Amino acid sequence: MAEWNVVAKARNDFADMLEGLSEEQLAEQSLCDAWSVADVGGHLVSLVEMSSVSLVMGYLKNRSDPDGFISAKAQEFAGLGAESLVQSLRARAGDKLRPYSEASVANDIAVHTQDVRRPLGLSDPLDPEVLQMALDFSTNEFASKRNSEDALRFVATDMDWSWGAGPEIKGTAEALLMALNKRDVARELDGPGVELLG
Repeated sequence: MAEWNVVAKARNDFADMLEGLSEEQLAEQSLCDAWSVADVGGHLVSLVEMSSVSLVMGYLKNRSDPDGFISAKAQEFAGLGAESLVQSLRARAGDKLRPYSEASVANDIAVHTQDVRRPLGLSDPLDPEVLQMALDFSTNEFASKRNSEDALRFVATDMDWSWGAGPEIKGTAEALLMALNKRDVARELDGPGVELLG
């Protein structure tokens, strides 16, 4: 499973962050609706601790409310405590999560890392390799939903990365990633494409 090296970096970095948080910080609201910081950690751990069969069966049994199933599992694993979450993330850092791609999982972890860091005022940057993979995945998803790569152009102001064509949106790479994943970071972005982002 060593080929999932970018995911391993992302999981280990998240574990390092969790390990340094106080109980008060763990209880803080994240950027995810109804999830505390600990719940976000519980979500990431649930994906490595549950088997693919358990996940699929859970989705099938809760197809009328898949988000409710995800939240229940996040809170269930969060209840095990931060030490347990950290140990699980480190022990299974490089585990694959089929049928999802390495890029998809790296993107999920990168965005959730910012969902925790931002409300807590933590400024540690994402690993550049993780951030690059997450941006590439998010823009490909963006293009597939709009059926075009020409709708907007994203330009990072703090790394050598850009994508697309059309009205431009500029911002830090992390701000662009959050915008592509439906987080409200418009105040951190510039350019005529911001109003078109949706």
